[in-house]
Amino acid sequence: MKKREIIIFLLVIALISTPFIYIKTTLISLENKVHNYLVMEKGIENSNISSIKGLVGKAPLFAVEVVFTDETDVRYFYREIESGEIIQLGSSLKPEGYRYKHMES
Repeated sequence: MKKREIIIFLLVIALISTPFIYIKTTLISLENKVHNYLVMEKGIENSNISSIKGLVGKAPLFAVEVVFTDETDVRYFYREIESGEIIQLGSSLKPEGYRYKHMES
């Protein structure tokens, strides 16, 4: 009886932890893809990237927030589309007329 309770307990723990593990690994993977996109495709130096942080939202479900060292008061948001391409969703809002340094068209 004791062995059966331990197995059931371990199964319950596995079922509960699986979504959290999936989300964490997906965010880490997406953070790495965005970092590679910025460095390899956009030619941004590592030293100009202040932070990259994966986010869970509604739509899109997973996105990445990037802050650059030369524009620390603006957050840029990126995501991966179905084709595997990384795109910029937009940025945090600034006053009208502000010239964003890293806005993609």
